Amino acid sequence: MVDPEVVKSKLIKLEEYIQELKEYNDIELTDYKNDKIKKRYLERTLQLALESILDIGNHIISDERLGSPNNNADIIKILTEHKIFDVSEEKKEQYIRMAKFRNILGHDYAEIEDEIIVNILNNHLEDFKTIFNFYRDYIG
Repeated sequence: MVDPEVVKSKLIKLEEYIQELKEYNDIELTDYKNDKIKKRYLERTLQLALESILDIGNHIISDERLGSPNNNADIIKILTEHKIFDVSEEKKEQYIRMAKFRNILGHDYAEIEDEIIVNILNNHLEDFKTIFNFYRDYIG
């Protein structure tokens, strides 16, 4: 059984990260590229938001005994298979890309393309809020 208090505390942090990112949802690419402090702040906040999404998902999977994810993408797959994320196949694939992107942010596997971060900030923050709502609804 999922401990709703644990999830709620993680959701509070996730909501905070989403709000902080939304302050920059109209950022221009040149502004992002030219301000190293802002760039690092946004990359780190995005990383923390993604980690929160994955941590909550992993917590639910573990407590509900839904499976054993081998990686971040598996967390999304399991959550969609069990309809915790009730989304289309297209949206599921997008969430999987988000989960994989967390590794790039967290481990510097590759040079992070500025255009990708700006695109996320300008066009995909609503996905973070949707995931937040799925979790909130799940725990009641």
